Amino acid sequence: MALTNLIAFCYLNGDHNAVPAGRFTHDSITGIGSFQYGRRYLERPNALPLDYVALPLGATPQPITINGGLYGAFRDSSPDYWGRLVLSSRMKCTPEALTEIDYLSMSNATRVGNLDFRVSLDQPEPVLAPPQFQDIADLIDASQMLEQGGAVDEEIRVLLEQGSSLGGGRPKCTVQLDDQLWLAKFPSRNDSINIPSVEYATMKLAGICGLNLPNIRLVSVGSHDVFLIQRFDRVSKNSTACWSRCGFMSSLSLAEWDERDRDKWSYTTLADKIRRYSICPDADLRELYKRVAFNIAVRNTDDHPRNHGFLLGKEGLYLSPLYDVVPSLTHSGVGTEFYLAMTVGSEGRLAHIDNLCSSASVFGLSNKEGREIADEVCNKVIEEWKTVCIESGLSTNDIQMLQPSFIR
Repeated sequence: MALTNLIAFCYLNGDHNAVPAGRFTHDSITGIGSFQYGRRYLERPNALPLDYVALPLGATPQPITINGGLYGAFRDSSPDYWGRLVLSSRMKCTPEALTEIDYLSMSNATRVGNLDFRVSLDQPEPVLAPPQFQDIADLIDASQMLEQGGAVDEEIRVLLEQGSSLGGGRPKCTVQLDDQLWLAKFPSRNDSINIPSVEYATMKLAGICGLNLPNIRLVSVGSHDVFLIQRFDRVSKNSTACWSRCGFMSSLSLAEWDERDRDKWSYTTLADKIRRYSICPDADLRELYKRVAFNIAVRNTDDHPRNHGFLLGKEGLYLSPLYDVVPSLTHSGVGTEFYLAMTVGSEGRLAHIDNLCSSASVFGLSNKEGREIADEVCNKVIEEWKTVCIESGLSTNDIQMLQPSFIR
């Protein structure tokens, strides 16, 4: 069948049961999606737009043709590559065998943001059943088995489905610890260094540089290290395992970019969008500028627009805490020139502080302020990176492999 209809639901501020918001129709032949808000939803005094840019309340939504015919916030709430690998294992097929609509309707209560998609109005609430922290050892074993293309125990696979669309294609799972929800990021069987510890150290370094972080932890489970990042799109209401949900949009969605249009990805364009849509544009612009400087300082070249996010609260949209920042490995003696995933300044994607400073005015900064902020971030990284890595338990070999990413 070419046309598929799903009911889009939204968890409004503080509510633990979603309300129907409208109907999403997708044509698999043309790759075009369309959405229509329900009248009753629009009459709600606390109604929120499902997509802050493409689906504002009160306007007639336009059909969507980019990203496979999914509105940005809809695509954000769909699983990432790892989630697709886990979900396709349920169907005993490859991730490519399932459609975008399949994934949109298969995700569960731990999907990022405050949206849900159901085939009918009377479909029950998805069950929130995240595994406990003590299940992590079994989850790591299962994730490595899935990476090899093997089958896993059904009970463990169900637990592993409690994932998220945040965090890219690495093995992970949402877990419950200390009455909070955490995204647990596991080692991969293909890792050449201790990536969970590297990510933890990099985030600690970002905190030293003054960037806005979620709560993070590094824990040891048997012979493995696991990086925990608290789910910032979930807010614990009490000690009875009850969480309210925050709306989420990636930068890809805020700027209405297609995942394939990499030439359009630009920090300066994103800055313009923040100026237009954020409820605290000055603070968000300064924070984003510092994050670009940090990406340059730590050689994080995986800074694509899905790795920058925004939360939707009662008052409106604002930049989310930092996530998914890891140095890319290089070799001593290799040229120091490298590129970020998004345009930085007048010299395109060139990862250089001079290039970033050329766009300081777009972020609401003077040339002097832009230079001072960038220099401060870079100097902090140079001074602290090795100490932070040692304190994070990285081996001498791992630190040696990371050194060319920091010292240039």
